Amino acid sequence: MSVKSIISVAAIAAVTGLAGTSALAQITIPTVPIGNPGNAPDPTTGNRFGSVSYTYNIGATEVTNAQYAAFLNAKAASDPFALYNTSMAGSFGGITRSGSAGSYTYSTVSGRANNPVNFVSFWDATRFANWLHNGQGSGNTETGAYTLTPGGISANTITRNAGWRWAVTSENEWYKAAYHQPASAGGDSDNYWLYPTQGNTITTAQANYFGNGINNTLPVGSYAANYYGTFDMGGNVWEWNEAIILGSNRGLRGGSVSLDDSSLRAGTRPDVFNPSVEGSFVGFRVAAIPTPASAALLALAGLVAARRRRA
Repeated sequence: MSVKSIISVAAIAAVTGLAGTSALAQITIPTVPIGNPGNAPDPTTGNRFGSVSYTYNIGATEVTNAQYAAFLNAKAASDPFALYNTSMAGSFGGITRSGSAGSYTYSTVSGRANNPVNFVSFWDATRFANWLHNGQGSGNTETGAYTLTPGGISANTITRNAGWRWAVTSENEWYKAAYHQPASAGGDSDNYWLYPTQGNTITTAQANYFGNGINNTLPVGSYAANYYGTFDMGGNVWEWNEAIILGSNRGLRGGSVSLDDSSLRAGTRPDVFNPSVEGSFVGFRVAAIPTPASAALLALAGLVAARRRRA
């Protein structure tokens, strides 16, 4: 298999400090801007998905084990919300826990710090987003982008609050970043691709899905970025989004290493995932409101753009 974007992987690691995890360390989530506000939805899916009226930023990668371990070290010394799943220490995970309740500490498994975090529920993802929204550190996990209450969680009725700064991606935010590319900018004639790799066909050299012989997650950014500069929106792990489907389920997009290429297609929308599910191939990505980028993020964006132009 041909694994691409090695330079981009190194750049992401440098910006986020992914090589290790220390208690209460501040993390950086590299994001890329998603422009073209007010774009039309994808006609091939019945004009249902992909239209976003505003400019936003989205995580360049899935949230990683290193980033999530920093969150655990900040907020899960006792872990009253069960943010850690013991399966994270297994062969498909990447985070171990030491100590006893009240003094738990968390570390990344050697060689898997940059892999996407998995075994996380939708509610784990919202708590991570609230923590980012509230400045990390000791920031609250129960208020912010989402107001998490036992009743709202039980009824699956919680939605994003106004004034959010970080959030789990909405389905349309995710879909646009994955499949949209204006025809005027080299995209398909209807402005959407079938796959999140700038094309209507795909191979195992472009994404980590079933059939490549790996059968496990890979470090984020192991393949080339798409039009907007995001990595791994197909394969690696399914990614939670905010969509409430059939009342009791939350949306996922992107397929995973355990499924064939059909799960990566724009028209694939699973509707059987309860938000409390914590699976081996389920992770998430975050969105952010546009803010002035730091020099490091600008450098990352420039590197990704240059890499895409050369591809």
